[in-house]
Amino acid sequence: MRCTILTLVLLLTSAAGAQAPRSPLDELVATALRDNLGLRRQALASSRADAAVREARGLYLPNATFNARYTELSGNTINLGQLINPAFGALNDLLQRPAFPTDVDVQLPLRQETTVRVAQPVFQPAIRAANRVATAMADVQDAQRLAASRQVAADVRSGYLTYAKLQHVVGVFDSTLALLDEHVRVAERLVAAGTATPDVILRARAERSDILQRRDEAVQLRTASLLSLNTIVQRPLDTPLPLWEEQVLGIDALPTRDEAIRSAVAGREELRTLEHAHRATEARHALARGSFLPSVSLALDYGIQGRDYRFDRTRDFSALTVVASWNVFNGGQDLARVQQANLESRQVLTQREETRRQIELQTAISWDAATVSAQAINTAEDRLASARRSFELVRRRHEQGAASQLAFLDARVAYTTAQLNATITRYDHLLKRVELDRVSARYVLPLSGTSR
Repeated sequence: MRCTILTLVLLLTSAAGAQAPRSPLDELVATALRDNLGLRRQALASSRADAAVREARGLYLPNATFNARYTELSGNTINLGQLINPAFGALNDLLQRPAFPTDVDVQLPLRQETTVRVAQPVFQPAIRAANRVATAMADVQDAQRLAASRQVAADVRSGYLTYAKLQHVVGVFDSTLALLDEHVRVAERLVAAGTATPDVILRARAERSDILQRRDEAVQLRTASLLSLNTIVQRPLDTPLPLWEEQVLGIDALPTRDEAIRSAVAGREELRTLEHAHRATEARHALARGSFLPSVSLALDYGIQGRDYRFDRTRDFSALTVVASWNVFNGGQDLARVQQANLESRQVLTQREETRRQIELQTAISWDAATVSAQAINTAEDRLASARRSFELVRRRHEQGAASQLAFLDARVAYTTAQLNATITRYDHLLKRVELDRVSARYVLPLSGTSR
């Protein structure tokens, strides 16, 4: 069983996920991690890598092969009887008795040969190195699978927040349209009563048409976000999605910048992937160095041979063979392979350091964005409160005839804009928090997404 840093991190992550209560959004993420086709493909790749590990381990074990050969001879072949029979005949003449057979018929090659060979490697440096390579590559695949799972989790959370944001935006437009419909009716009554000019109706209808167009665009984007989310979760495209309160979404308090960076360096699967890749290059280095050492194998053969098939003690044979091989010189190819493996190892280490710095930068930028967006929420709420109060005052004055239609529409536009800004600002902050959770590896993947 492979015991790696990745496995330890996975166990700790699973334990933390088992203790923390799940939010509805976490349940949706768990469904995606279980059913997403891309992750299924990653799981199959991990299973394939595990099979490669088992294959490499099998090199330590003996292997048995059954071999059978049957040859039909014709024409001029070597017959040992032509050499032996005259000699045996001469010996019989000297002894004056038939002590030796004179009808020996042994044609080469023998007509049949059936053997069972059991071979066991005794000293094979390449086998141990091959096992290390296979194990490291399996760990690389596992880390890549977890990285893909983290990305899918972030896509699901971001997809839901985008859908919820657009749902609230459509709600703002709907409330605005209801008010503008009433404003159009009031304008029509004023024109009919002769207290207003027809341009009042035209302005009211133009404002309503603008809001209606923006609402239709928001509806289309909301539908597209729902379709995309259902595709990731692997559900029917038209599956409805409920809206949950922000408090139950499972988005915790904003960490400090140093905490986020430490979490990213400790938990990002990209770094774990490069660590395992470095182990693989070190194993390849050992594999290349192993070519300078001899290899020793042991083979045991047992079988029968002769003109026909007869299973008895007069036809069977056994052979024990020790095979030693040592490549003394091959034009410097082995040395070149060692140098390549060493350079590859250094290249992976350099790539890991570069990736670590990029992750630190990415996390710092994401943390700054989340911090600024959190501060913007209060500003947006203050702006909304001021716009709401201003609109209420202008509407009452307009109903009393003390405010013009232009003032009413300007107040309504400002109020609608403030509502949209507050909604978008709040959900954009949540989206930035989800991105920060992804780049800092702070989000604990649900258990159903960590198993294969």
